[in-house]
Order: sequence, then C-alpha cells, then structure tokens
Amino acid sequence: MLCLSFCLVVFIDYCFSVVVSPFAAMKFHYHLGKVLYSFCDGKDVGDTIFLIASQINHGKEWILRDKDLSIGIAELNMKAGKKALDGCDHKTAYSYLGAALSLLPEDHWRSHYDLSLRLNFLTSSAANSCCQYDEAEQILRRGLTNARCLDDQLPSYLLLSQSECDALLGAS
Repeated sequence: MLCLSFCLVVFIDYCFSVVVSPFAAMKFHYHLGKVLYSFCDGKDVGDTIFLIASQINHGKEWILRDKDLSIGIAELNMKAGKKALDGCDHKTAYSYLGAALSLLPEDHWRSHYDLSLRLNFLTSSAANSCCQYDEAEQILRRGLTNARCLDDQLPSYLLLSQSECDALLGAS
C-alpha cells in the first residue's frame, strides 16, 4: 500500500510539474498532505510519516496562517525528525526538525514550552550529527536562555560540551 501511495504521489507530482504552475503544484501537495494528515492524526503510521510531512510542508505559507494547524504540523515534523534520528538519517532529521521549529509562533517558549524544549534539543542534536556545530551551538544557547530550570538545561549543557569537543577534534 505504501509503495502504491508513493508511486501515485510521484506520478501526480510529475503531471503537475508538466501541466500547471509551480504555485498550483505546491498548493496541491499541501492539500494532499493535509488530507493524509487528517486520516493518520494520532496514529502510528510508520515510515508514511515522511510522505505526509514532506507533502504538507510544501504549503508553509498556508500552515502559518492557522496557528492551531501550525502546532499540529510542527508536532508531525518533530515525529518525522525523531523517526529519522532513530534511523540514523541525521540530514533528514535536521530538515524535518528545522521545519518544525520554523512553524512555531513567535511566543512559542511561553505558549508551547515543552514542545519548544524538545524541538530545540532534537534539532541541535541533529545539527551536531550533521557537523553543523555552529548551528547546533546557536540552537542550544537559545534553549539554555529560555529553559526554566536546571533540569531542563542539563541535557543541553551536555550536548553543548560534546558539540564543542567534536568541533575541536574536527578542526585538528
């Protein structure tokens, strides 16, 4: 079933790229992702989560218009990023986690603290694993600034020290 779904999406993508404008194709992918998301919301969908997230991410400007939807899609991207991290696909994880962070509202540290804390740590972990040490440090420092207590800061301090050691060893 997953293979058939993927083939159908690839075929539709090709048809849209030949027949319609890039804007219409982007909107189609977004709506396709939204439909898939509505059917799978709250369920363990396995690797299909990558297909759903990548389709819906085509419509970032539509997602950002709806704050409730943007949090749900941020969580979807976080799940996809976590699944990619678990499979040691760090670049894919970094992409999904970065997309998740970009969907959070301006006041996310106040309004969605737990989600912000988890996303911040996961994204910095993925960045560090992709040898993006400066980016990982920047994300970690932002998290340390916004963390409410020492217990929330400790994992970031540990990763920051590991990141600095990796950067030093990589520079040698």
